[in-house]
Amino acid sequence: MSVIDFLYSKFKTAVGYQQSFEELLEAGNASDALALMSCDNSQQLEALKQYNVEQHSIMERMDKAIYDKNGNFKGWVKRWKLPLSYPKYINEMAVVFIYGRPVQWVQSSQNTDAAYKAFSDFIRTTHFNARIRQAKRLAGAETKSALLFHCYQNKEGKAECLIKVLAKSLGDDIYYIKDHMDRLVYFARGYYLRERGNATAYYVDFYTDDFIYHCKRANMGWHVEREINFCGKKPVILFEQETEWDGANHLMERQEYVKSRTADVNDYMADPALVATVDVVNSLPDKDTENKLYVISEKGELRYLTPDTASELKKQESEDNERHIFRETFTPNIDFEAMSRLTNVSAKALKQMMVLADIKASMRKESHDEYLMRTANLIIAILSKVTNIPLHAELEQLLVQHEYQEPFGEDIVEAISNAVKTKNAGGMSEETFIELNPLIRDKQREKERIAKEKSEQEAKEAEEAKNNIFNYQ
Repeated sequence: MSVIDFLYSKFKTAVGYQQSFEELLEAGNASDALALMSCDNSQQLEALKQYNVEQHSIMERMDKAIYDKNGNFKGWVKRWKLPLSYPKYINEMAVVFIYGRPVQWVQSSQNTDAAYKAFSDFIRTTHFNARIRQAKRLAGAETKSALLFHCYQNKEGKAECLIKVLAKSLGDDIYYIKDHMDRLVYFARGYYLRERGNATAYYVDFYTDDFIYHCKRANMGWHVEREINFCGKKPVILFEQETEWDGANHLMERQEYVKSRTADVNDYMADPALVATVDVVNSLPDKDTENKLYVISEKGELRYLTPDTASELKKQESEDNERHIFRETFTPNIDFEAMSRLTNVSAKALKQMMVLADIKASMRKESHDEYLMRTANLIIAILSKVTNIPLHAELEQLLVQHEYQEPFGEDIVEAISNAVKTKNAGGMSEETFIELNPLIRDKQREKERIAKEKSEQEAKEAEEAKNNIFNYQ
């Protein structure tokens, strides 16, 4: 963009010229386009400060200066700074209970097997299951993350797609515009790239349904390149939530302070101290004496000072704080010693023990159901219009549904037993029985094998019947 074009664009904006968002981009005015977008960088940075233990408030605790009786500085006494990683533990538990096991995609349309296979291959080759776990983890830690579906041409000239996770901690600035129905209208990603030498440049990619605008900030204005968005949808899934430890941060700070203060007291009081009356002190043996003899008068006293352990009130407060931290964040407090003593515990029993995390996962599914439905529609659009165009007609008819899996699996024996009883009672087809059988990994291949075996068995029975008739004659 020339200097004249840049100044002209700024002039039109200054005098109130009404430009739509995309008109601003077409005019190379990326700065004003960004000004129209929401960006929650400050919120994300505050969340990251709480998430990373090295940035906790307790780390700002200073060592204590000590002085003699005359007020002269003698030195420093170390004051402990002991941050606790409650946020990471709480966040990981939340990830496990929603995406600990991969989401299952179920075909719900007829005569779309080839399209469904292409969909399943896309999930596998783009490492979707790993990417969505990463996106959920980052959203829980910093309130925002996104999955970006990037279509490109490989070395052989074939269209392919990869999935990149975006987050503030990964160096991405996330911008967005939503309408009054909370639908994502525009999305942008800002990031820095190293160029020649040590110089870096700031880039912003704007995503609309029709175009992708690649913008690079220059000394004056922006360099803008427009690319057609062939899939016809914004190739982004935006994850939004509060931090997983929301509401418990003050309790966690209190726990860190109490633990750090206790460590200071232990340094001062935990080592054994000798208590003696004055007449005993005057007769103490020399420091280097091999055999020490203490001479005590009739009224003298010599004993070790053994400080009490943490007071009952302090212990009670610490336990109560921890109980509230886990309860308010819907997180089970796993006692590994207690868990190690459990044997032959069913998945149903484990679910009951982890009921808090299960409740929290159910709440998260209210938004993640929508994310996954958007993901399915976006993948089908990419397959039908970019990477698998020959299957366009069949992909347009493809319908898939998602199902979450239990984090600890299911009781296979119980699941199969229930399925067999239902099938024998006439309440389930052979095909549904295969789809529900947890022992069968590749449902489609198993259906083909059963159909082949059935066909071979029918052919064999027909041949035997034919031979019996011939022999009878």
